[in-house]
Amino acid sequence: MSHFEELIPGAFHYFERFKELDETDLEIIFTMAKECPDGPRNVRKIARKLVLPQQTVNYRVLRFDAKDLVMFCAIINESLLGLANYVVIATVKPGLLYENKKGRAVNAGTFLTCYPVWRQLEEIHGGSTHGFFAQYSIPHKKENDLKLFLDELKKIGCIMKVNEFCRVTQSYPNIPSLAVFLGIRKAVSRGQPISFNWEKWADDFDKAEEATLPDETTERTRKISFSYEDLLLLFHLERNLRGKFVDIAKLVGEPSTKVARRYKEILRNHLITRCRVDICPVEPTSAIHLLLKLDFANATALRKFVSHLNEIPYQATYQKVAQKDSLFLHTMIPSPEYFDFHNTFEALNRRQGIIRDISLYISHIYAKFDNIELFEAFSQKDDKWAFSIDVMRKALNRLLKDTKFQF
Repeated sequence: MSHFEELIPGAFHYFERFKELDETDLEIIFTMAKECPDGPRNVRKIARKLVLPQQTVNYRVLRFDAKDLVMFCAIINESLLGLANYVVIATVKPGLLYENKKGRAVNAGTFLTCYPVWRQLEEIHGGSTHGFFAQYSIPHKKENDLKLFLDELKKIGCIMKVNEFCRVTQSYPNIPSLAVFLGIRKAVSRGQPISFNWEKWADDFDKAEEATLPDETTERTRKISFSYEDLLLLFHLERNLRGKFVDIAKLVGEPSTKVARRYKEILRNHLITRCRVDICPVEPTSAIHLLLKLDFANATALRKFVSHLNEIPYQATYQKVAQKDSLFLHTMIPSPEYFDFHNTFEALNRRQGIIRDISLYISHIYAKFDNIELFEAFSQKDDKWAFSIDVMRKALNRLLKDTKFQF
């Protein structure tokens, strides 16, 4: 379903590698992440920040690459590319799974992602909802085209109803506190079970600073000039922010010097906002994978929550709902911690009044997909995004034609 999963090892791979990282490794990794966009590629800067010999940092970073111990993935500022982000939660009939003419399993999620403007797909279950969470990146003022496409899916019976349709920011990851993460690292190295104190995390909420959230007005209005070649380079950087220019040059068919110049221009235009760090202390196949929609009491509570996410030593990403004090949160926690996690969020809701409402969905590791092939939705001929209801219909019809069933 996605180029991303085929090219980048998943959470289980990094869980297996986690024990090979020591405290100095983690200090380097988290400093590289915080010094984004150039931190993951700038060893000299990281050595200076940590007051370590550059040779030491360089040796360890080269070891990360050689043994694939961690992955740095660029997060693109999609608003500067003229794109807006939308989240869709759709209910589907349970058990719909069919085979197309090529012997490939297809379901409603396949149809929701038939055109490459989707960025994230996750099968979810919660309460009366059995369906999919999907995030799209579409050109501004094309909201109605996406709605019409969803209507088409309802007409053919692929989805039953749309539970959520809202404009959001793009996905942003937390960058866990190094101190908290080192505690997890110590437990893992000793063969002890991971344990995070959720109650203390809730009690410390008021001490959290207020995070700076994306400016929605700026997101809607700012735009820069870019080319298909820029998108192609961004694709490779989203795949691996530490990818060597000489290797990327071979793949894109340009001299490495030209690739390096494009990269510098990308940094000058602030097209890379931060990076996602793939590192995993939690055994993913036995973990609980959660999606929550959280409605906060006010903007201050929301900003404190986003900042306080960094005190959780597990991977988490969020999308803020536009013009509302709400966000979608994706996270993975050890199974034994689920009840503590649940009680903590109930406390934030009922006792502390920080969260007004919670919608909770459960997923699993084999039901998550990412797409980094945005360049495929850009027309080289017209030099613009190729997105409309007609384009979506054509993609849908091609998929229907190749499928052996009627809904």
